[in-house]
Amino acid sequence: MNPLVTVLMPVYNGEKYLREAIKSILNQTFRDFEFLIIDDGSTDKSAEIIKSFNDARIRLERNETNLGLIKTLNKGLGLAKGKYIARMDCDDISLPKRLSVQVNFMEKHPEIGICGSWVKVMGLKQEFVNRYPQKHEETRAYLLFNTPLAHPSVIIRKEVMEKHKLEYDENYKHAEDYELWSRIIKHAKLSNIPKVLLHYRMHPESVSKKNSSEQTENSDKVRLGLIKNLGLAPTPVELDLHRRFVRPDYLNSKDFIDQLETWLGKILSVNEKMRIYEQKSLAKVIFSRWLNVCSANASLGFWTFKRFWQSPLKKINCGNFRQIIKFFIKCLLGKNIS
Repeated sequence: MNPLVTVLMPVYNGEKYLREAIKSILNQTFRDFEFLIIDDGSTDKSAEIIKSFNDARIRLERNETNLGLIKTLNKGLGLAKGKYIARMDCDDISLPKRLSVQVNFMEKHPEIGICGSWVKVMGLKQEFVNRYPQKHEETRAYLLFNTPLAHPSVIIRKEVMEKHKLEYDENYKHAEDYELWSRIIKHAKLSNIPKVLLHYRMHPESVSKKNSSEQTENSDKVRLGLIKNLGLAPTPVELDLHRRFVRPDYLNSKDFIDQLETWLGKILSVNEKMRIYEQKSLAKVIFSRWLNVCSANASLGFWTFKRFWQSPLKKINCGNFRQIIKFFIKCLLGKNIS
């Protein structure tokens, strides 16, 4: 009998954190899974570490040569025996109840094709929690700006992937998950469980650190496709604004805030006519990020808060009063405070 879940974990020279990652899966409270580990031609002690675990649930496959992450993931999709495929990276830690919580959610919500969770980012001087949108419509709207799911936290309904012949696209290296979500959204719903179920490790060898330039370039390709699908033909300036809106390189610029407000207003206006996204959910996503941008520019002084308060973007969804009050104080002081 096939297991209910396949945990899919590619490994390439991951010896440093591999043992801890494997233990975090084997120690899950949920037991009905196979642990499909694909060694992508590692030259370090990764294979030796994997073989040191005496657990029948581990299914080790080995690529004779290094195929790369995307080909290895697609190979794993084909080999997986489970009804669900749970992703895992060899440098992260799944909390003990992760699979139990996600499987229970997926069994109760057959309309959901992919389910992720909040993740705690570790390995930096200051740890923090990435709180991804929970409901489908907000998750879908968030996709217009950035990936709404933490890749190593997701559990995927295999039936959806097989029925629609979906797999990772090699043309979107280091943004393959974001691109896949942008296609799977046409066939199934996305969601996040508002609990930390995974600890995501940031370190000098992580993909987002080593390949940030290529990751940004391919993520931009996904964003541009979604923007065009909305019915917009952005100028180079607008594309740059959109890119900077989702990355923290927008500090200390009044011109940026003014131009960004216009661009976000245009997105909302066009969507109100096209109805590609639920307008309320898109407005909520935009407001939340707009507030973050303005708050990050508190060092410009009270001008920033006045600009925020008078903006039509503030009027669309004036929530999160604690953050707004904190932002107000920061502007009065004319500097950023923690």
